[in-house]
Amino acid sequence: MLPPYNNTNGNTEIQKQQLWTAIVQAKQDGLSNEEIVENVQEALPDAMVFYAETVLKQIDFRAKLSRPVVEFNLEFLFQMIYESVIAGTNDDEILSICAEHCTLNQYEFVRYALEYIHLNRMPSQWEQNNVYQKMIEIVSSSPIESLFEHIESIKNIYLKQIGYKVVQENLYNLFLSNKGTGYFTDLANKSRDNFIKNYCCRTAVLVARATGKPLDLKVTGNGSILLKEPKYLDSEIANNEIASLNVLTMGQAGKLLVDTLEDFNINAKYIDAKNGPTFNRIRVKLGRGVSYKKVEDIGNDLVQQLGEELGLKVAPMVSVVPGGVVFDIPRLDRQFAYFRDYFTFDGEPDIYSVSIPGGVDVDGTYVEIPLYSDNVTHILGGGRTRGGKSQFEKAAILYLVRRYPPSVVRLALSDVKRVTFGKFDGLPHLVAPVARDAESTANLLDYLVEEMELRYQEFERHTSIETIAQYNSRFAPDCIMPRVICLIDECFDLLSDDNYCDRIETALMKLLAKAGGAGIHVLLYTQRPDKNVIDPLIRSNFPAKTAFVTTRPEDSCIILGDDKDKRAVYLLGYGDFLYKTTEVLRLQALYVADDEDPEYFQQLLLEAKNQNDPYTAWKSGLDFDEFVASLYGESSSNDNGKFNML
Repeated sequence: MLPPYNNTNGNTEIQKQQLWTAIVQAKQDGLSNEEIVENVQEALPDAMVFYAETVLKQIDFRAKLSRPVVEFNLEFLFQMIYESVIAGTNDDEILSICAEHCTLNQYEFVRYALEYIHLNRMPSQWEQNNVYQKMIEIVSSSPIESLFEHIESIKNIYLKQIGYKVVQENLYNLFLSNKGTGYFTDLANKSRDNFIKNYCCRTAVLVARATGKPLDLKVTGNGSILLKEPKYLDSEIANNEIASLNVLTMGQAGKLLVDTLEDFNINAKYIDAKNGPTFNRIRVKLGRGVSYKKVEDIGNDLVQQLGEELGLKVAPMVSVVPGGVVFDIPRLDRQFAYFRDYFTFDGEPDIYSVSIPGGVDVDGTYVEIPLYSDNVTHILGGGRTRGGKSQFEKAAILYLVRRYPPSVVRLALSDVKRVTFGKFDGLPHLVAPVARDAESTANLLDYLVEEMELRYQEFERHTSIETIAQYNSRFAPDCIMPRVICLIDECFDLLSDDNYCDRIETALMKLLAKAGGAGIHVLLYTQRPDKNVIDPLIRSNFPAKTAFVTTRPEDSCIILGDDKDKRAVYLLGYGDFLYKTTEVLRLQALYVADDEDPEYFQQLLLEAKNQNDPYTAWKSGLDFDEFVASLYGESSSNDNGKFNML
């Protein structure tokens, strides 16, 4: 590879030029940098080895600069990063790949996106359970300071909340073991986490009150919040004191919020506050002449100003309500609403008022979604991964099949991703097997269109009957026309299918136009509410919307049918959603927990299959299998027929 070294002529520049040429040739021949350096070390002095290493660095640098640069769409880039993080790819691998293929500005975006995702993503229930068990193992084998260090190393706000709960439980146990105030103040000084510091200081105060020894928090902690004395030292009450005294009361939080708004030249008056399972809601009245637009996008400023005082890690949602504006402050000790806690399925169902579960509102009140209402009939919904959309869908199906017999409710399900509805196959409520591709979904929707027409023909046979409600009011319970709920998961894939999208769109538009009156309800869901895929005419025919957390503000606008409503991007995931009809409600969806408690889930499915059905259902005479066979028959006999794409 190298020319013989000869220092007698003293021409170092010629030697360097020869070495440069030799290195370039070696790189072209496929030698690695390490192999080239080894050759140089064997043949040349140290000064030339250093020069060779410099040349190699310059060649690599030039190669990187000369590579083609691809400008990625930032939304696409964020989605790819998010999916990679969820799949378990570590940050170094992601950054290495992006450094190779992205521009410098995009690389910086990737770094910030990774930080945002790690901080805000909603971990799976399995991951939360795993983290909890890890923390329990730490405190059972190590001092509590080790738990503090572990929590400080966690970025994700939801996993940190689990740690805070474990800290509270263990501080309470230490409180009962008669540890002195100095022990807890020392713990506070050992932690860099302000929440843990406050937990330790509050526990020290409880000890001081119990022992009658004074404690100056200005010496041992930040002392910025005055405490109320606990009136009792009963175990449960004391535990609640430790957990709750570290935060402001809702009244104090409301006053602090109003004062902060004043700093932004926004005049407002505190009205009231409510504690919900997912968030706390503070309602204020804006001053005369103050536009809502001034507070609409103030969420990030509040994180910066009130992050520590209110425990804000993400921007709160800001909404207009009658008589004021509300700020939804995420709860650090978030609660989930479990399906099994809200239903016993005792008594006879109301066959005239078929509904599905909505969720729990900020007052803790259960809200149902009445499919029989003219303000609902059909529902458009969507949201990103881990938003809670699938749980909402499963809760709706499980409730319908367990509450109502097949003579009252029938189901038509489409699940092209094949992960959500498979557990419901074989139920007597199904009009057909769960559709798992675009073709079978098109068949199912065409069947429902024909069923709809037959129902309207039935109405025409009777005087003054135009809707299913009027029909059942006259003939039930002797004869009931069952409502059909068609639930389609991930419509984006269906409406992107080149072979069947036109047929599916046509059937959907027919159903959305008039199927509600015939008792056929379409619930359409997607992770990607692309305005270029889901036709505006289709979107406009959904009177009800359910928006789960979205990645992009424009996704929120599409789902909610309002170009200015970006609120879904501020939702907290895992079942936190907006339900829109004539007004917008923020609800926590019910969690089915079919993976955590499979026995309960299977029990309800078994009861649904074996439940007593005392009613006689009206039948159109349309058999699904025969109908599909006729579709294929038309296609084979007439190439120009309606379904010639088959």
